[in-house]
Amino acid sequence: MNASDNGARSASGDGDRAGSGGVGLLDAVAIEVGLIVGAGLFSLTGVATSFAGTGVPIAYVVTFAIVSMSIVPTAVLGSAHPTTAGNYWYPSRLWSPVVAFFTAWGLSVSMFGGGLPVYALSFGDYVDSLAPVDPTAVGALVLAAFFLVNLVGIEMAARVQSLLFLTLVSSLGVFVVFGAPAVDPGNFQPPLSTGVGGLLTGAGILYFVCLGANFVVDLGEDIQAATVTIPRSFAISIPVVFVCYVATAVVAVGTVGADAMAGATLAVPAEAALSPALSTYFVVGGALFAIATTINGVYIIAPKYMQVLADDGFFPAALARTNDRFDTPHWALAVVFVCSLASLLSPLPIAELGSLLGYGGIVLIVPMMVAAVRFVRRYPDRYAATPVPIAPRTTLALAVGAVVANAVLLALLASQNLALFGTWLGLTVLGGGAFLLARVWYFRRQGVDFPASVDTAFSPARLEDDGMTASGDESAADARSFATEEGEQ
Repeated sequence: MNASDNGARSASGDGDRAGSGGVGLLDAVAIEVGLIVGAGLFSLTGVATSFAGTGVPIAYVVTFAIVSMSIVPTAVLGSAHPTTAGNYWYPSRLWSPVVAFFTAWGLSVSMFGGGLPVYALSFGDYVDSLAPVDPTAVGALVLAAFFLVNLVGIEMAARVQSLLFLTLVSSLGVFVVFGAPAVDPGNFQPPLSTGVGGLLTGAGILYFVCLGANFVVDLGEDIQAATVTIPRSFAISIPVVFVCYVATAVVAVGTVGADAMAGATLAVPAEAALSPALSTYFVVGGALFAIATTINGVYIIAPKYMQVLADDGFFPAALARTNDRFDTPHWALAVVFVCSLASLLSPLPIAELGSLLGYGGIVLIVPMMVAAVRFVRRYPDRYAATPVPIAPRTTLALAVGAVVANAVLLALLASQNLALFGTWLGLTVLGGGAFLLARVWYFRRQGVDFPASVDTAFSPARLEDDGMTASGDESAADARSFATEEGEQ
C-alpha cells in the first residue's frame, strides 16, 4: 500500500477530531508555561548574565520579542487546522515532508542530548542542595516517574501539570515580591555593561528558555475547542511568563549584582534576599517544580511527533501504536524514557549541553514560519475565519521577521561553541540522513516510492459555531492504518 494512502488520512483526521480530548484552556496554559519556565530559567539566567551583564533583564525582553514574532503565525496555523505534532505536520504539508523530518530529528537530538537529561540532572542537583543525594540517581527516578504518569494518559499528565504550574507561579511570585526590597539600583550600573553584542549573545542563550508555548500546537487533537483555545492560551501564557521572567531577572541581578550572578543559579540571590523558609520554598516550588513541569511537558508532546512521523512512514510503525488500557503510545514513551536515561547515565558532559536546546528550537521555527506564509497566501478565506484578529500582512511580516531574527540568534549561539554546534549539525544531517535512507530502502523493497508517496495535501478544517473544527471525516476511522499494515508485514 502507498505510504500516502493512509498516513495522510491520519493527519487529516487529526484536525477533525480536534477538541474531543480533555485538555482545556487552563491545562493548555499550564503546559505552555511548564514548557517555557523550566530548568533554563534557574540555570541559564546566570549563564546569560555572563554575556549580557547588567543588561540581562533587557536580554529577556529582546528574546521574548523574537519568540512572540513566531507565536502569531503559529497560532494562526493551530487555529486553522488543529492537529497532532503541528510543528512537524504544518511544514510537511505546506512546504516539504523531508525538511519537516530533519527539523524534527534535530529537535530530538537537542531534546534527548541536551534537554531531558540536563533537566533531570538539574533536578537532582537542586535536591542535593537540600539534602545529600546522588543527583544522577534522582534524575533517573524523575524520568521514570513522569514516564509512568504519561503512560496512564494525557488527562492525568495534564492534571499533574496544572498542579505543578500553580505552585511554580506562586514560588516565582514569592521570589519577586519578597526579593524586590533587596534590589539595589546601583547593581545595574553601568547599563548594558557588556555592550550590544553581549546583550544579543545573552538573548541567544535565553532563547530556548523563552520558547515552549509554540509546542501546544502539537496537541491540537487533545485540546478542547482547539481553534479558539490555542490562540487564547498564547494570549495568557506569553504575558504571564514575560512578566515573571523580566521581574525575576531584575531581582536576581539587583540583589547580588551582575558579577555574583554570572554563571550562578537563582539559588544564589534567593539565599541572599529571602528568609531560609522562603528560600527553601522557592527552590522546591520554583526550581524543582519548574524542571518537573518541563520534563512532564516533553513527555506529553514528544510521543506525538513519533506517532505522526510513524503515520507518514518516517519512523517505524510500532511508535504509532497505543495500548488498549490507557490508549497511550507506550512504545513512543518508552523511546523518550530510554534515550533520555541513556544520555543521563552516559559519560557525556550533560551539564554543558544545555546549548543544544537552542539549536533545535531555533531551527524548528523556520519551517513553521514558511508554512504560515504559504497558508496565508494560499487560503485567504480560511485565514479570515480564524479567531486571530491580525491582518494577513502583519502575520506575513512577523513570520519573515522571525526567520531573520532566528537566523541571527543561531549564528550568535553557534559561535559560542563551534564544536558543539558542529556535533549537533552532524548528528542532525548525517544521522537523520542515514536513518532516512534506511527508510527509503525499506519502502522500496515494498514497492513504495518513499518519501514522494507521502500525501502533502492540506485542507483547512471548517470552523463550527462553538469554535471547534468540523467532524465527520470518514477517513478518520482509518487513522494510522498504514502504520498498522507496516507492522504486520
